[in-house]
Amino acid sequence: MNKPRILCVDDEPELLRSLRLNLRKQFDVTIAESGRAGIAAVEAAIAEGHDPAFDVIVSDMRMPEMSGAQFLSEMYSRHPEIPRLLLSGQSDLESTIAAINDAKILRFLTKPCSPQLLIETLDDCLETSRLRAAEKNLLELTLKGTVTVLSEILGLVSAAAYTRTLRIDERVRGACVALDRPMSWELGIATLLSQIGCVVVLDQEKDAVSGRSHVEIAAELLQNVPRLDRVADLVRHQLDEAPAQQVDAADATDQTAFELELLRCAAHFEAKLDTGLSRKDASTVLRDLATPPPRWILDAVASVVPGTEALVEVEVSIDQLAPGMQLTSDLYLPQGPKLATEGTPLTTTLIKRLAAFSDSAGPLGDITVLAPAAVARLAA
Repeated sequence: MNKPRILCVDDEPELLRSLRLNLRKQFDVTIAESGRAGIAAVEAAIAEGHDPAFDVIVSDMRMPEMSGAQFLSEMYSRHPEIPRLLLSGQSDLESTIAAINDAKILRFLTKPCSPQLLIETLDDCLETSRLRAAEKNLLELTLKGTVTVLSEILGLVSAAAYTRTLRIDERVRGACVALDRPMSWELGIATLLSQIGCVVVLDQEKDAVSGRSHVEIAAELLQNVPRLDRVADLVRHQLDEAPAQQVDAADATDQTAFELELLRCAAHFEAKLDTGLSRKDASTVLRDLATPPPRWILDAVASVVPGTEALVEVEVSIDQLAPGMQLTSDLYLPQGPKLATEGTPLTTTLIKRLAAFSDSAGPLGDITVLAPAAVARLAA
């Protein structure tokens, strides 16, 4: 089993050697003699494929050029998932409080610190990190399954809204890649649930009783789910006008403002495409608004072409249907009601539903669908 990887940052070479000597049995220790060197060590570890770069970062407070508070704050901004530990001999309470608040350090120890206390503290940090990771994985896996089900339910109710959801999601993800910006799990969920209110009302209408739009309904549903407050905010404001104070392309610290503007831009862009505008014309219309979206975000959104893989029309039997295919015409039961509308993307839930109807009400026969070329060849 690999040892936990620890980064120790201090401007005293003798202390660093002592830390490495005292920790080497339990940990794989990397040392750096300044905050800048610590940042370089983290980036080098990432380049080598380590994820996270280190399991814990330990830093001294008083260092030249970049203090421990500044270094750990930078680490929190870049890699908040890595636990941070401050080890300092100074009695500057104000600087220590600033480090705790700005860098969100997990523990603070004063020098001199016994090796045993440091090892125990590092073990506590590792356990806290492990529990956080386990909770995050459980949360994300649970949410992923729930979101998938809700999206497929939307597909059964409104093929147009479900298709728009997929396009917005693909456009947002593609823009994040083009801009080299991370995409939080909240934004990923918000894109997939951006149209879920269309289960209640169509996108151009309002609820007859409450007068609420589909985005307001979706946000109210989501805000009742624990830990989805930020998702609800993203969904609620997706059709608002862009703010006068625009997101700066050079500012990578305000992730919330960036993600809100990105989803908003993608949603408005898709709405323009739904009116029949080309990508070029949709970009022009959005750029000419009184408060247009940031040009750098709009250009990234417009550059994404959802569904670039060629689709081929093919006839398949009910047992050859697969997610990703799309109906080319309305689908009816023999001598019965309509089961699905032309253009509906096939999901696992819809395929199971069609199979159940085929078993109970009679075979549906061959179904004409659009499918990716590779899938069409297998079905032929």
